Order: sequence, then structure tokens, then C-alpha cells
Amino acid sequence: MTHNIKDRPRRLTFAKLTPCLPRNSENRSRKPRMTTPTSESRPGIGSTIAKVLPSILVIGALTGVWFSVHHMGSSTHEETAEGEHEPTEEVTADVLTLPPGKVSAAELVINPIGTQTIQHTHVVPGRIAYDETRHVEVRSPIEGILQSVNVKPGDRVVHGQLLAVVTSPEFGKARAELMRCEAECKLVASQTERTQEIAANLRLYAKLLAEDVDSEEIETQLKDRSLGSYRTQLQPAHSKLSLSRDLLANIQPLSGTGAIAGRTVRERESQFEVARAEFQAVLDQAIFDAKQSEQQAAADLADAQRQVDIAQEKLTALIGNGEEFSPEKLGERISELEIRATMDGTIEARHFAPNERVYQADSLFTLADTSSLYVKADVREGDWPAVNVEPGTEVRLDMPALQERTFHAHVNYVGREVSADTNSVPVVASVANPEGLLRPGMFARVTLPIGPPRKALAVNAESIVHHDNREFVFVQTGDYEFHCVPVETGLVSEEWIEIVSGLQGSEQVVQKGAFLLKSEWLLEGEAE
Repeated sequence: MTHNIKDRPRRLTFAKLTPCLPRNSENRSRKPRMTTPTSESRPGIGSTIAKVLPSILVIGALTGVWFSVHHMGSSTHEETAEGEHEPTEEVTADVLTLPPGKVSAAELVINPIGTQTIQHTHVVPGRIAYDETRHVEVRSPIEGILQSVNVKPGDRVVHGQLLAVVTSPEFGKARAELMRCEAECKLVASQTERTQEIAANLRLYAKLLAEDVDSEEIETQLKDRSLGSYRTQLQPAHSKLSLSRDLLANIQPLSGTGAIAGRTVRERESQFEVARAEFQAVLDQAIFDAKQSEQQAAADLADAQRQVDIAQEKLTALIGNGEEFSPEKLGERISELEIRATMDGTIEARHFAPNERVYQADSLFTLADTSSLYVKADVREGDWPAVNVEPGTEVRLDMPALQERTFHAHVNYVGREVSADTNSVPVVASVANPEGLLRPGMFARVTLPIGPPRKALAVNAESIVHHDNREFVFVQTGDYEFHCVPVETGLVSEEWIEIVSGLQGSEQVVQKGAFLLKSEWLLEGEAE
């Protein structure tokens, strides 16, 4: 411990030196003599000085040490104070020269600096998710027993492929009612078709009569055509008409000769007119009745079809979820309902096992087409300019789980509502996944472009090195000589970094191997 000599008490005085006398009784009783001091008479002074002198030397040495320590402390304090105002900076040469062998081993890639298209970007977090248009939950439409399950997670399925079978008695009843209505509808449709055919044949018959076609020709044309019960009504009337027509035709040539009385001719003419009127009345009634029957048959058919529709709607309502009923969903037994794939895709999850009871709207499978997925990026307040990204803009995805791969997606839409939980707006982009490497739920870093792109002098991102909070590039000035040039950077894009100052635009800049040159440059500076 160093003590300040000023703080010590000064114990040395040279006012009077008293000789040391022996302490005995004789000396105590003896009185001193008054004599003139001479060198011979003061023998105790030399011995006293000899005793005091070492103490004086020790004190002098301590005083010298104190002054030395005080001076060193003052010098150190002054140097420290000066160092605070003027820090010493390591001086490193800005030109690096390497041996040819080391340059060859470094495998440097050197490219000329040029003008590139640069666009500012923001990196925001995101998650891979299912494409909403290619993802469905296959749900149980009815309550029942899951009789069989034909697929497992990871299976590829095609549209219409059988996934599972559900058995439900209630579904069986509804299906039986539909089948009854369909059978009745078919019967009514068949009757309606016959009624329409008869009505058409009657109209043809009336047309032939109106055209005064020969009876034999009429019989020939109507031979294979059905007239139904109307034939029994029309046939006698038509025969009577034909007979009266023939009788009249036979006597008309004789009426002028007087061979037959005029009364007879008039009677025959009257009989013909009556027969024709009766036949026309029967024909008109038959056509009317046929038309009425045709209309009634059409009404019956419409009613039967409505009954089928009602039964089908009941069955569809029982199935639920707005699914359309189709015969391909029916199983071999009347109470079985087959669950089939609604699209091509992969079974992502299965939630029930065979023989389990399921209820209406229970999710049986998750079916998705993962050849295309969504990435949902969260844009928070710090990255708010990213919400102005336009649909269709290409963005980059970096996956921590797939560090060697980079994916590109295209913005689908930007959400409008800010989430109260995350205080962010979702940006949803579509990404192709033909190899199946991406899976829903994976974390992604999404690089979103901000603002319009512009032309600028730029270098590759690998060309920039950092040292002492400054940025540098290495410019080749000779075959084995490189100049370390400080630069000021601007916009940063996915691949390029803008050079604001430091380069002119004609330099050969080291792209690959810049970090190795930085290490050699720092080592050379330490050696100097």
C-alpha cells in the first residue's frame, strides 16, 4: 500500500543532541561538569548520528518512491483523458496482394459492377396452409354406424372413389319411400305415353277422313296404330257411314232413268247424311275424350314426379349439408349410404374407425389437393407498407425446414381486417407444390416487395463485407491484387444491393470469395 508522505508526522528534529549516559546509581548522584565542549569531550555525537542516519535514508527513499508513483498516476490519467478525445484507430492497408497459388485455391468469382433492377423488400413471418378451394372436410351426412372405412391418411384418391359406408335405418326408410314414388312415377309415365299416342292416332284418323281418303287406305295406315277403346266406338259408326255411302253411290246413276223412285234416292241420301253425322259426332267425342285423357295423364305424371321430388328432398334433407342425392351413393342394402370422394386429392386425416357411431356433420376425413397450397403471411405495423402489394405479385418463401430450397408464390389476396390477437393483416399467396415438399402448418419467411422497382448501380449481396460498422467491397486491380473499397449502400433486394457511393460503375468486383479476402486483409493488417 502506498502512503502519502505528507500525511506522516515529522519526527526528526536537530535542535539538541543529548549524549547517552549509563544509567546507574553513581551517575544519578553525580552532577554534570560544566566544561567547554571539544571534539574529545563529545564522544556521543558520532554514535547518535550513526543511529539516526539509516532512518533518514529510509525516509528519503520512501519520499522518492511516493513522488515516482504520483508522477506515474498523473501521466496515466492524462493519457487516458487524451485517449477519450482522440481514440487510436487500427491502421490497415487498403490493398491486398496474394500469392498466385492462394488466389487459385480461393476460386474467386469476379463480375463487373452494373445497373440492376432493385426493389425494396420486407421479410414477414408466415405459415403454409391448405388452399381453401382445394380442401374439404368429408362429413357424415346422417347418424348411423360407420360400417367400413376404405382409406387411410396419405392415400391418393380420385373423384367418386368409395371412402366409407354408413348404415342408418332412418336412411333406409327414406330411401324406400323414394323408390316407391319412383316406381309409381314410371307407371304413370307409361300410361301417359299411351294416352298421348292414342290421341295422336285419333287426330291422324280425323285428318284422313277430312281429306276423303279411301276406306281401305285409312285401314292400312291405322292398322299398326292403337286407338284404344275408341276403336269400338268409331268402327261401327264408320262401317255404317261406309254402307250408306255405297248404297247412295249405287242408286245415284239410276235416279235419272226412272228405274228407282225419287223417294228412294232421297231416303238413301238421308241415311248417308245421318250416318255421316253420327260418325262425325262419335269421332269428335273420341278426340275430345282423348284430349282430356291426355291432359289428365300429364297431370298425373306431374303429380307423380312431384312425389318423387318430395321423397328425394326428404332424403336429401336427411343426408344434410346440402349434398345432392344421387344413385351412386346408395349401397347394396337399402339402409347403406356410401361416402365417396368429391374431388381428386390426398386423405390428410381420418377421424373414425370402423363400427364407430357417427353423428350428422361429424368429420370423417380431411381431403385436400396439396399440389397447390396457400402461404398466409402476417403483416404487422412495422411492415405496414407491405399491405399495398398487388394480387399476382411474386414473393419468395424461405423454409427453415427446407433450408436448401427457395420457393416462389404469387399473391392471391390481401386481407381487409386487422386481427385483434396479432394486430396484423394476412397476405395470402398461392404456391405450387408438385413434389409435395410443403405441408400445411410449416413456418415460412415471406419476402414481400415494397414499392415500385427502379434501376440502380448494384452488386451481388455476397460481394458486401462488413468491418468496424462499415461496408466494403473488394475490387480487382491486378491479377493478384485487390483493393478494399468502402461503399455506401442503399436499397436491398432479394439478390442485389444498391451502391450509393464508392464505386463508379466500371470496376471488377469480387462476388464469391469476398469473405476469404477479408480474412487475409485483416491478418495482413495485424502482421503490420
